[in-house]
Amino acid sequence: MICPNRFKHAALPLVSAMALLLTPATLPAFQQPSIVISSGDTTSTNYAASSAVAKLFNRKSAEYGLRVSAMPSQGALVTIDNVVQGKTAFGIVQADMLQRAADGTGPWKGKPRKELRAVLALHAEALTVVAATDSEIRRISDLKGKRVNIGAPGSSDNEYGTILMERSGVTLADVTVSEHPSALAAELLQKDDIDAYIYTVGHPNLSVLEASAGKRKVQLLPLDKTIISQVTAGNQVIIPATIPTNHYPGLEKQGEVSTIGVRAVLFTRADTTDETVYRLAKEVLANFDLFKRQHPALQDLSPRDVSNNMIVPLHPGAERYFREAGLAP
Repeated sequence: MICPNRFKHAALPLVSAMALLLTPATLPAFQQPSIVISSGDTTSTNYAASSAVAKLFNRKSAEYGLRVSAMPSQGALVTIDNVVQGKTAFGIVQADMLQRAADGTGPWKGKPRKELRAVLALHAEALTVVAATDSEIRRISDLKGKRVNIGAPGSSDNEYGTILMERSGVTLADVTVSEHPSALAAELLQKDDIDAYIYTVGHPNLSVLEASAGKRKVQLLPLDKTIISQVTAGNQVIIPATIPTNHYPGLEKQGEVSTIGVRAVLFTRADTTDETVYRLAKEVLANFDLFKRQHPALQDLSPRDVSNNMIVPLHPGAERYFREAGLAP
């Protein structure tokens, strides 16, 4: 699991800042009723974003008579189903997975989740391939014959990892596949149990930081420009992206890494009360500078980014606040 002592000297400011985001998920019992945001594993930017949303909302918990807490999950499939089944009130997943659930495709084939509603568009999640340099992996096609972790079944990591390798001429039969949760991947790589792992996540990220600070040297693999063009051409959901490596001083190679990305979306069900959604959107956007300071991946967001391109219908509570704030007609 994550061992902060392993890399605290390399990135102490980043670790300290990100550690603050874990607080909402571990708060003691309070008198106010609580609702939950389900997101990715504890090393993911989705989980950090859910904790940031909870932190801002909970500053008004006494006034609202309600608290919000962040709960990790093992992938988009679990997160979406948690919300659909009423186990959690909100979730954060990649926009394309939300779109598939709403349309009834992919894991939800024939079972469209028409009750899903968007609340806020958030940071971009980048398809990230972390590889040990001693495995002589320099490009995606070099994964042939290697041990590759593609994330838990039902996660976007798992699906994107499979598609990425296939587009690069690597089938699942060509590699030794493991499907451990991505939160465990850095430790597995440093223990020499795997040679590479695929993780769709915002940056900077604790898992990548841990992997890059270990004794076993690693690098991030760029995607072929042709594949990036093929995947993103005419696509409103999947976009070209770059991974800045300056947050990971232990990487074997520095410089921006070209890849693809997809925006994360905070969502809920249509039957979530308008007032709850309105208040959640308001606390984030009325305190937007503070929100952006909660994690480096949120720093480049603008209010317009947060109120646009959310794929599924917008919840009326969020729409009401966007109109008040001049972000919607």
